[in-house]
Amino acid sequence: MVSVTVVVPTYKEAENIPVLVKRLCAAFASSQHNCSIIIVDDNSRDGTQNIVTNLSSEYPVKLHLREKERGLSSAVLAGFERADGEIFVCMDADLSHPPEKVIEMCDIISSGEADFVIGSRNVPGGSADSFNFYRRSNAFLARMLAFPLARISDPMAGFFAFRSQLYTTDLISQLNPVGWKICLEILVKMNPGKVREIPIIFEERLYGCSKLSFKEQINYLIHLKRLYCYKFKGIARFAVFSLVGASGIAVDLGVVYGGVEIVGVPFKFSRIAGIASAMTTNYLLNRFFTFEERPARGFFLAYLGFVIVCSLGALLNWRVSLYFHDVMSLHYMLASLIGIIAGTLINFSGSTLLVFRK
Repeated sequence: MVSVTVVVPTYKEAENIPVLVKRLCAAFASSQHNCSIIIVDDNSRDGTQNIVTNLSSEYPVKLHLREKERGLSSAVLAGFERADGEIFVCMDADLSHPPEKVIEMCDIISSGEADFVIGSRNVPGGSADSFNFYRRSNAFLARMLAFPLARISDPMAGFFAFRSQLYTTDLISQLNPVGWKICLEILVKMNPGKVREIPIIFEERLYGCSKLSFKEQINYLIHLKRLYCYKFKGIARFAVFSLVGASGIAVDLGVVYGGVEIVGVPFKFSRIAGIASAMTTNYLLNRFFTFEERPARGFFLAYLGFVIVCSLGALLNWRVSLYFHDVMSLHYMLASLIGIIAGTLINFSGSTLLVFRK
């Protein structure tokens, strides 16, 4: 007999919980595994507490009520903290994940075929027919963005299981999820030896409404940035920093155009406004996105430091460009590109080591 703990994060899922618990327990009753279920509820105040209490008299289910914390990922981690099985399982409460598939996932792990199993919509035999065009497109884009991090078909999955001995103290100290894609977070940082995906038919939720929102999509991008920086270290952060710098070009040109063509400000003054605007937006994006996990010094002091660093980068850009054009006789476009690279490296180094240092 293998002991299994199923963690189910919930928020306003009271109607779904009884159906889920009964189907899970019915599936385990005909298997070679023992099951316990932990419902982690973010203070739904919809009767979840009473429902789980009543169910616990007949089924191996208990409730962990979180009155202050919020968020699916942190709820899953809170459930794993209280789990004691040989296999940990995470699944949604809305019945979109077929409870009967948990047995297959646990069989694969207990037999040694895999250490980490994902219920996937995207492998042969799996599907998500309930998705409309928008959700399909959104899922495809999210999957492509995550592909370099984990070479699996469904990194967006919320239905997964793994051998509990892999959930070490060292791993726990590294977990820093944001949003709702906890599977991707654990998979990247756990780096299990053998990963397997099994097909599932992703059903539309039984009761209630989806928690997916625009805010969660933004959180997903922030989460991806964190994972890229974790896996690819400074290279990924430099890439983000460079993209932010590129966005500054659009801001600069937009302000110059608006100043000259719309407001009627002379070019020399519009140019100053464009440079200042680009530096400001670059600073804000780098502070709250590129280096968001590093608490910078006071807002205006850090801003001043960023302006100084970027000014030095601009000066180096100019000098390097002139050297390669005038002395090395390179084409002016190639000389300019080398100057831009040199300036960007100075800006990134100064921002990393001084402005947004750890």
